[in-house]
Amino acid sequence: MKNLKPFQKLILIHVAIAFLIAVYYSVTQKTDAGEFALAFGVMCLLGGILDLFISVFLFIASSREWGKGFLLSGGVLLLLSG
Repeated sequence: MKNLKPFQKLILIHVAIAFLIAVYYSVTQKTDAGEFALAFGVMCLLGGILDLFISVFLFIASSREWGKGFLLSGGVLLLLSG
């Protein structure tokens, strides 16, 4: 984990957060695997859109490294949501 670049850490953290929220939803609602996949897809979609907006604000604030990290994380989450 120490050898990862900042954007790789962001991607791992955001995918893990989406996964944990989907697990929490499926455990509390006592759902099957199909609804878990739907919950994970929806969480990835919402997280990806949020990351894209955050990256725009970071690019405006001249924090290019963090902006790139959030942009890549948003792209990965949007790919996972499909």
